[in-house]
Amino acid sequence: MSHEEKDYIQILRSQGYRVTPQRLIVLDAVCDIGGHAAIATVVARVKKLDPTIDLSTIYRALDVLGEVGLVVATEIGDEGKVYKIAGEATHHHLICQNCGTVLSISHDEVNPLFAHLQEKYGSFFLTSRSQSLRL
Repeated sequence: MSHEEKDYIQILRSQGYRVTPQRLIVLDAVCDIGGHAAIATVVARVKKLDPTIDLSTIYRALDVLGEVGLVVATEIGDEGKVYKIAGEATHHHLICQNCGTVLSISHDEVNPLFAHLQEKYGSFFLTSRSQSLRL
């Protein structure tokens, strides 16, 4: 999904944030990468677009973009936090324990399992927007 489908300037301003060139470059970088991008990949893409933007600025921009709902951060196994443009349907991740391959599956596919676990274990089982399951 492209961030161009949203009025990201209005979203930032409506939540009290300035629209800075650095934030727009970070947003463009995450969008250009597509899918789930590790921080190293985001940094490399940002540096390609503007080598003067430092690491702390990239992290702060990602935090702001996450707060306003333009970027989503997710923890995926050993890879750590990854970033993607918000708007994709709720999904979960299957991670192969042998090779580390990550597959995205729709929430509809695992919702019956989550419902069963919630019913059986109640408050011991909590779901979030994105789950990582190791197989």
